[in-house]
Amino acid sequence: MTSSTLNAKHLAAAIALLTAAQQPAYAERATSTALEEVVISASRIKESGYEAPTPVTMLGTADMEARGVTNIADLVNEVPSFSASLSPQSSTLNSRQNGVSGLDLRGLGANRNLVLVNGRRHVPFDENGIVNVAAIPAVIIKRVDIVTGGASAAWGTDAVSGVVNIVFDDELEGAKFDVQGGRSTKGDAENQRVSAAYGQQFADNRGHFVVAADVFNNDGVPASSARSWSNEHWAILRNPDDTGPNDGIPGQIIRPGAALYLGSPNGVTLGDGSSPIDNLEFMPDGSAIPRELGAFSSGTHMIGGSGSYLSDNTALDIPVERSALLGSVRYDLSNAVRFFGEGSYTTTESNGALIDAFRFGDPVILSGNPFLPESVQTTMDEHGIAAFPLYRTFEDFAPIASVSENKNKRFVLGFEGDYGDSGWWEAYYQYGNATFTNAQPRNLLVQNLRFAADAVRDPSTGDIVCRANVGGANGAPGCVPANLFGKGSLSQGAIDYITDTGRSRTKLDQDVFSISTGGDIVEGWAGPIVAAFGVDYREESLDRTVSENDLNSAFIIVNAKPLDGRMDVTEAFTEWAIPLISGSQSLDFNTAVRWADYSSVGNATSWKTGLVYQPLDSLVFRGTVSQDIRAPSIGEQFLEATLLFGNVTNPFTGNTDAISRILVGNESLEQEESKTRTVGVVWSPMAVDFKVSLDWYDISITDAIDRSTDQQIVDRCAEGDNSMCQLISFDDSQNIMEVVNPLLNLGSLDVEGLDFSSTYSVALAGGTLGVNLLASYLLNKEVDVSGTNPVDVIGEMGLVTNFGAPETRSRLALSYDRGPWGVYGQMRYISSGKYNPNWTGEELSAADNSVPSVTYFDVSGSYRFSLKGLDRLELYGGITNLGDKEPPMLPRNFISNIATNAMHYDVIGRRYYLGLRVAL
Repeated sequence: MTSSTLNAKHLAAAIALLTAAQQPAYAERATSTALEEVVISASRIKESGYEAPTPVTMLGTADMEARGVTNIADLVNEVPSFSASLSPQSSTLNSRQNGVSGLDLRGLGANRNLVLVNGRRHVPFDENGIVNVAAIPAVIIKRVDIVTGGASAAWGTDAVSGVVNIVFDDELEGAKFDVQGGRSTKGDAENQRVSAAYGQQFADNRGHFVVAADVFNNDGVPASSARSWSNEHWAILRNPDDTGPNDGIPGQIIRPGAALYLGSPNGVTLGDGSSPIDNLEFMPDGSAIPRELGAFSSGTHMIGGSGSYLSDNTALDIPVERSALLGSVRYDLSNAVRFFGEGSYTTTESNGALIDAFRFGDPVILSGNPFLPESVQTTMDEHGIAAFPLYRTFEDFAPIASVSENKNKRFVLGFEGDYGDSGWWEAYYQYGNATFTNAQPRNLLVQNLRFAADAVRDPSTGDIVCRANVGGANGAPGCVPANLFGKGSLSQGAIDYITDTGRSRTKLDQDVFSISTGGDIVEGWAGPIVAAFGVDYREESLDRTVSENDLNSAFIIVNAKPLDGRMDVTEAFTEWAIPLISGSQSLDFNTAVRWADYSSVGNATSWKTGLVYQPLDSLVFRGTVSQDIRAPSIGEQFLEATLLFGNVTNPFTGNTDAISRILVGNESLEQEESKTRTVGVVWSPMAVDFKVSLDWYDISITDAIDRSTDQQIVDRCAEGDNSMCQLISFDDSQNIMEVVNPLLNLGSLDVEGLDFSSTYSVALAGGTLGVNLLASYLLNKEVDVSGTNPVDVIGEMGLVTNFGAPETRSRLALSYDRGPWGVYGQMRYISSGKYNPNWTGEELSAADNSVPSVTYFDVSGSYRFSLKGLDRLELYGGITNLGDKEPPMLPRNFISNIATNAMHYDVIGRRYYLGLRVAL
C-alpha cells in the first residue's frame, strides 16, 4: 500500500478523533483548512495518515469567541478534566502565586502537566516549574490541543497528567481588532481588553509575518465582604458538646456568624477566667471591659461575640493588569528549507489584599505600660501580675497585600525543511526569561512590634518611649512606642515602625536547543513505517534576591529566602508508527521512548506504547500504556524556607493550635514516576454529523514529590515517631507553635476515571444547530502523601488536601448560527460531594458534611454587519453565571475562614461582557 493510499484511508478517522472532542461554537464559522498535514499534539509523528492512540481534546477560535475569554486559562478550566487550582480567584490567600493563572489537568497539580506553545516548552514563571498561562498572549491563539494522557515520551518530562499545546495563528492575513469590556452585576470585577493583530506575506509570498498586541485590565473584587454569602462568616469549629471518641457526637460543626476567638481589632486577653485580667477587651476610648464571648468559644473561632473577621478584607478576585506583544515570521529560503522565528514579551501585574496583620499572644504587655487602662494596671498591681499576652488583629491600617509583577520574554529561532518523499527536519533554539517580583506591603515586623509594645515613661524626660531607648539608649533605633489598646489607637509613627514591605525578585532563564527529524522509514506489509527522532538540551537557572528583613525572617508572613539553583537535562527520543493491518479494517501500533540525563537526578526513561484499531470507517478503538516522569523543580530542591500559617489539632492537649508552617526544599529528591493506561472508543457515523468518544484512564504516580500535611506530622509524632517530633516546636504548655514541613518523595497519587465527549451538528431553519457535551467521571482518586495512609478524595469539596475533586463535572453547549447572527448557551455541572469524604459522624455530622450539586448557565450572542465600507464587523456579548448562583459554604479551617472553595465554584456571580470585533 502506498503512502498516499494510507493517508487517504486514515484521514477521515483522524479528523473524527480531533473534532469529536470539541465542535466549534458557531458551526458556520468553522473554516476548513488544507489537510496536507495534520500534526496531532499527542505525537511527534508528522504524517497525515497517522492517528495517535492518545486522547486529544481541541479548543478552537470559535470556542474562545463564544465565551468572550480574555485569558485562555478561563476557557481551558471549563473543560471538565481540569481543576482551577491556580487562578486569581483560588489563590487569594497565596502570598506569592497571587493572581497567577495555571493549568491543572486531573487535579494532580499545575506542575504535573506540560505546557507547550507551538509544540515547544514554555518557560515557567517561578521556581516551582508552573507556567503562568496569562503570560501567553491570547489575541493570536488559534487553538488549544489538550492531550489527556501521559505524553512524556513524545514531548518531554513533566507531562505526567498530559500536555496542553497552545498553537498560534501564524497564517493570519490582514488585520483584526477586538475591544471588550465587562463587569459583574454587583458593580465590581470591571474589566477592559483591547487587542490587535496584523499578518501579511512578503518577498513574493516566500515570507509571512504576524504582529499582535493585547492589553487587559481587571479591577477584580478587592474584598470578600463585597458578597453577602461571604459576610455570613461561616466557619468550621470545635464542638464543645463532643465528649470523646465513639460518643456519636461530631467533634466539629460548621456554622455561620463566626468571629475569630483568638483576637479582635481592639486587642483582648484570653484565659479560663482564673485570672482577674482574663477575657478582657481594650476599647478605643481607653477603657477595658469584659470581652463578649460567643458560643463554642474555644479553638480558633466562636459563634458571635467580639472578634475579628479576617476573611472580610481578603481579595475575592485579584485585580490583574496584563500587556502582551508578539511577533512571528517565517521565510522560505528554498523549496525545501524554511526559517522561522517567534518573539513575545508579556507583563502581568496583580495587587490583592491578603489578610489583616495579626499577633496572637505576642507581644507580652508588661506592668507599668503607660498606655494600659488605669483599671487594668490597678488590678495587676493588686494581684501581683507582672505581664500578660495580648491577642490582636490590626485594622488600624490596610491589610497586608501581595503585589506581583511577572515579566515574561520568549524568543525562538529555527529552521525546518523537507527531504525525499516524506522526510522532515526541524532545528531551533529557544530562550525564555521570567522575572517575577513580589512585595507584601504592610507586613508586620515581629521584633519591632515587641520593642514598640514595651513602652515606658522615661524618668529623665517623662516622655513615653520604648524601653530599649530609655535614658538616651539606642537599643531599638527609630522605635516609636505603640498604643495597642483599642482599634485606631496606633499612631502613624508607630505603624510605620512596626510594618515594612517584604520584597523578593526571582529571575529564571531557560535555554532550549532541539533538533528532530522523521518520515517514512520503510514500506511495511500494511503501509509505510513512520518514525521520528530527536535530541533536546534544556538548561534552567534561577536566582532570587530578597530584602534584608525577609532574609532575617523578621515578618509575620512569607519571609522569602534567597535561592540560587540550576539544572540541565539532555534528552533523546524516538517514536514509531507501524501499520499492522490495512484494508477494510486497520490496526496501527505506536511506540515512543525518551532517555533523559538530568544534572539533578541522573538518568531517567519514559516510554509509551499504543494501538489504534479501526474495524469500520466510523469506529475507532484506541489504547495506550506509558511510563512518565517528572524531575524535581529548582524550587523543590533548593528552597530554603517559606513561612505560612495553619491550624492543627493538638493530640497532646486536645486543642486546636494556630501554628507557623516552615516549608523547606530537599536537594535529595528523586524523580516521580507514573504509569498511565488509557482505553477509548470513537464513533462517528458517516451519514450524520455526529461524533462521540469515551475514554477510560488510569494514572498512578509513585515517589510523588509532596509534603505531609502538618496534621500528619503532628499525629505521627504523637504515635511515637521521633523523626516527626523533631520537626515540631512546642511551648512550655505543650501547645504547638511551629511545624517544619520538608518536601519528600513520599507516597502515591492515583486517579482513574472516564472522559466522555459527543458532538452533533445539523441544519435547522436556515441555520446550523450545534450540540456538544463534555463530561468527566471519577472512578477512583487516592492521595497517599505519607506513603502509609491512602486517602480517597473523590467528592472532597472542602479545602482539605488540594487534590479533592467532584465525582462528576460536565459541560453541555448549544449553539445556533444563522446568517449574520449566532447564539450560544452552555450549562456547567458540578456534582454533589462532602466537605471531607473521609470523615464519619464522629468528625462532622452528615448534614454539615453534605455539599449540594451546582449548575451554572452561560449565554452569549453575536451579530455580524457592515458599516461605512467595513464589511467584517461583529458585535458580541454574553452573560456568565446567568442565575447568579452562589457557591456552597465550605469554610477554610484557618484563622481566615474563607467561605468557599474557589477551585470548583464561581465566587464572582453574574457578570456580563460586550465587545466589537473588526477584521480588515
